Parts: sequence; C-alpha cells; structure tokens
Amino acid sequence: MSMQAMMAVLDRAAKDYRFNWQMIERPDDVLAQYDLTSEERSALIAGDRDSLTVVGLDERISAWVPWRRGR
Repeated sequence: MSMQAMMAVLDRAAKDYRFNWQMIERPDDVLAQYDLTSEERSALIAGDRDSLTVVGLDERISAWVPWRRGR
C-alpha cells in the first residue's frame, strides 16, 4: 500500500508545481495526508536517490525528485 502512496506523491509532484514548493517549505505537513512509513517519508523528504531506492523505488524513478533540484 505505501508504494502506491509514494507513487501518488511523485505523480502529484509531476503535475503540481505548488506541491513541489510545499515539499520544500513544509514536507511533514504535505506528506501527512499519505499512508507512508517513517522510512518512506524520510526518504521522500531527503530526496536522495539511495534513500529512495532503499525504500523500494526503482532507480529510474528515484532519479526524478523535483523538490530536490534547487538544492
């Protein structure tokens, strides 16, 4: 179930520019609405490829995390 939630986060990020800014400004609030484990939540907030791969995202998907681009 939580893999679907992680994909839902990334799907929304692909379509919603404001969501990406919210992930930068207040990621805990934004991710509270998704059914994620604490490890998945941390990996999404960190946005680094290794963390995302460890929690199960495919490497091709984990390479694309828009809220990490500007950092």
